[in-house]
Parts: sequence; C-alpha cells; structure tokens
Amino acid sequence: MKKLLLLAVLAVLPLAAADAQSYGAIKATTRMRPDGTTATTVLNPDTRTSEETIAEAGGKVLSKTIYFLNEQNFAKGATHLDGKGKVRYKESFKFDYSGRIMESTLFAADNSPLGRRVFVYEGKLQARIEDYDAAGNLLSGAKRAGAARGGAPEVRRAQPAR
Repeated sequence: MKKLLLLAVLAVLPLAAADAQSYGAIKATTRMRPDGTTATTVLNPDTRTSEETIAEAGGKVLSKTIYFLNEQNFAKGATHLDGKGKVRYKESFKFDYSGRIMESTLFAADNSPLGRRVFVYEGKLQARIEDYDAAGNLLSGAKRAGAARGGAPEVRRAQPAR
C-alpha cells in the first residue's frame, strides 16, 4: 500500500512542478523620485502586465500606466491613466529585429489616432526621435511639446532599456 501511494505521489510530482513553473512571482518595486513622489511598479508575469503608479508623498495617486508585455517581457503597448483612473491616452510599440523600439503609435481614449513617435538609431545606444501628428506630418521643433524657447528644436535622445 505504501509503495502504491509513493508511486502515485512520484507520478503527480512532475505535473505539479510543471504547473508551478508556469506561474511567476509578482514583483513590486517602489522608487523615491527627486521631487518627493514615489513610483511603484508591480510586475505580474501571469497576466503579462507591469503597472506603474506615481503617487505623492501623502499617497494621492497622480498617474498610472499599465504596460502590456510580450513573451520577452518587453512592453508591446501601454494605457496611461490620470490620478482618477480615467484613460489619458494609449500607445503601442513596434520593435526591430534586435529588440530596440522603432515606433510608438499614440491613440486617444476612444482609440482614435493621435500620432506616432519614430526612433531613428544613429549609433548602438542612441536614437533620434521624430514626432508625427495623426495625419502623418512631421512635427517641427516649434510644434513639439518640449521645444526650446525661440522655436529652436530641442535635441532629445532615447536609450533602449533592457
């Protein structure tokens, strides 16, 4: 009888181990930012999401971003929410063959297109960023949100994170 029970346990053990490996541990990280706010990121491998919440020191939520992850745990899209949980905008990402982000397409809460951001890699780690409106027109430096005073375009660089 004991041998039969032992064989049954040994037969079920690999199935239980395989099931345990399909689920990962939820990982939460909180960072203090220089302005006194906190950024809390919760990575959930089961739902393939990463949620980042920005909050004031008193706990009031300022914004939240939900990233949707692919099999390599790279963000393939995101939904950006305000402090009250209302969708501000959405975005989807395209990657090149080496895993670098090539393009970010922006959408309004109702899924209407807002524009896109293209990353042009000039070296291994740096990219030139080009912003386009919903009609596909390249935005000049004066029209960009981060343009310097006097209409001169601001030089911005992006570095891929892995």
